[in-house]
Amino acid sequence: MKKNREKTNGNKNWRITFSPIMRYSTIFCLLTLVVIFLGGVVLSIGQMKSTARASLNSSHAQISQRIDESITLLESLAELPEFYNPDVAPIKKVKKLDQMAPNYGYMMICYVDDDILVYSDGDEPASLASRDYMQRLFSTGRKQVTDSFAAGADGVTLNYTVAVPLKDKNDNITGCLFCAIYFDEIVEILKDSSGTNNAETTLLGSQGQIMSSTEDLPYGDSIMDEFKKMTIFGTTENRLEEELLSQKPGSYWSFKGGSLRYTVYQRVENTGWDILCSVNVWTIFGEILPSLLLVAGLTVLLCLGLIFVVRRYINRQMQVVDALVDSVNELEKKIYQDQRPEKRDFNEIIRLTSDGLTDSLTGVVTRAVFLKHAAAQLKKADPALLSALCFVDMDNLKYINDTHGHSDGDVALKSIGYILREYEKRYDGVVGRYGGDEFILLMTNLDDEAELNSILDELVLRFHSEVGSAGHSIPVQCSVGVAICRPDMELEQLIADADEALYFVKQNGKGYYKIHENGERR
Repeated sequence: MKKNREKTNGNKNWRITFSPIMRYSTIFCLLTLVVIFLGGVVLSIGQMKSTARASLNSSHAQISQRIDESITLLESLAELPEFYNPDVAPIKKVKKLDQMAPNYGYMMICYVDDDILVYSDGDEPASLASRDYMQRLFSTGRKQVTDSFAAGADGVTLNYTVAVPLKDKNDNITGCLFCAIYFDEIVEILKDSSGTNNAETTLLGSQGQIMSSTEDLPYGDSIMDEFKKMTIFGTTENRLEEELLSQKPGSYWSFKGGSLRYTVYQRVENTGWDILCSVNVWTIFGEILPSLLLVAGLTVLLCLGLIFVVRRYINRQMQVVDALVDSVNELEKKIYQDQRPEKRDFNEIIRLTSDGLTDSLTGVVTRAVFLKHAAAQLKKADPALLSALCFVDMDNLKYINDTHGHSDGDVALKSIGYILREYEKRYDGVVGRYGGDEFILLMTNLDDEAELNSILDELVLRFHSEVGSAGHSIPVQCSVGVAICRPDMELEQLIADADEALYFVKQNGKGYYKIHENGERR
């Protein structure tokens, strides 16, 4: 969308172009789109908490309800004399329980006597004395809810077991009743709750092992192994493990697989299980992406419409300008048609003079330029890295001038400037001549103070040298005061600290460096 208009008067012409308008409009449109999509990411992060919490509430409620139903059913049966009375034949109890199990959706409901023998219709009783949860039930008299484990005739079918003790009127344990909950039933609960809320849900056992997960995490692996695969914010793996063991609900942010995640967790009552629900920021972003694309499309159309309106407006204004230019041309003809004005040069002679940007002797920038550039350099320096300012003073310039002459002194100053310009380039800084024999060097983006010390050791060693001039050697020696930039520190204070450190060096032997921040001599 480029429009050129030209007018000619003698050998003069002028041109107006729409390129800047198009360019700036495009930039504005792109920035608006970036803001829209960044806003979508921020909105997605804001929705992650509510989505994860909704998924956790759903899965927790359904699993808790199933466990509570099982405990209530077994405790109700345990109050019936026909079950806690050891004089009633076990086979009679078994037949009644077998009839009840399918109606309540259980794999089985079983009777166990006080010898921890489980009975079934048509089979010999089998001992469950080796099962830990049975040992705990008979020793403590408390109900038990187990983690998932392999059981059944095939020895591989996974299920969960809920068991309650049978007690007579004297509170003596005469056996127990237990029911087995299908493993797949719990899996379906997790899938339903996570699918509805676009979350990932994991059920942990009493030892922190993975019992079921919609993320396809390996069954039986420790959740700690998964924690090690992610970057966790605001807490640590060990602290998370402690929170889970203490049965406290909580949440954490993490980064895994190139995505930000938010996870909430909670203990299931009457069990040793924990439920973890995680939400991926890109999953939530994908939900609102169609709306963002609609807004982005409308924004592009609005920008195009605005450009079209502006273009038409400028075209109309140019018609007015054309008429005005024509009127001026006609007026000039009338004024000058019978006159020949004396030829004179009315152009001003513009002299470009040096602003003193660089020092002509050493090649470094002047003090004023340094102050401006150093302030800008500090603002854009990485705050996570280290920046330092070095105040360098040549110890023996007067001696060189008096002994060898000012020309050799100039050679020595040039050598110092050359060295400092090298460090300026290497460490993303700026160097200037602060005074006659004083230089100032800013270095940024250093890794740490150890790197700074290494640089200073090398720098001071290079300053202790001899420079050849006119067949003889000129000894050079410098002292250095150093200040480390602290957060929000102004350049003026940084220079003052470096100057103070330099003063200490000059008063205590010269020829070495000192860092102001920690006061240690290097």
